[in-house]
Amino acid sequence: MKYSLRKTPSHLHLTYKYGEANGGLLGRNLVLEAEGNVLTLEIDLSANLLARNKSSSWYLDAVDLSANYHKLKSLQCPDNLVRTRLIRAWEGVEQPRLRMRLVLAPRGRYLYEVAPHSLFMGGIQLDVQAFLEEESETNNAPADNPAVGDDDNENERKHAS
Repeated sequence: MKYSLRKTPSHLHLTYKYGEANGGLLGRNLVLEAEGNVLTLEIDLSANLLARNKSSSWYLDAVDLSANYHKLKSLQCPDNLVRTRLIRAWEGVEQPRLRMRLVLAPRGRYLYEVAPHSLFMGGIQLDVQAFLEEESETNNAPADNPAVGDDDNENERKHAS
């Protein structure tokens, strides 16, 4: 069964292992899928790759995640609505296990085993326990494929003339 936790964008803060830079992304369509005692929180991060400004922090942090998905340490969501709905679902399941799937199309879909923690100031933090490689889809091909870019530049030249 699927439950929508939030459809509108929510700011997310990512931290990585080994002291690497922290990242901030916008997550959309936060959905919780319940199968038995396994809860899977799916967060769509794909819109971050659609930025026109390829030097924007959203775009760069999304590219960084696609390269360092295996080093993700935690994800924080300061949204109290998401926290409340996630806790309600968590309490309704006996011996729950929580997983998190980050969708970063077309670069991949990354699945993690996570442990939730309520934050003192509101929101929730999901600490990564394990990266579930066998259930993830990794595609490290650049989202801004040069072949696609050439066609776009050609179309822009036609419209500019």
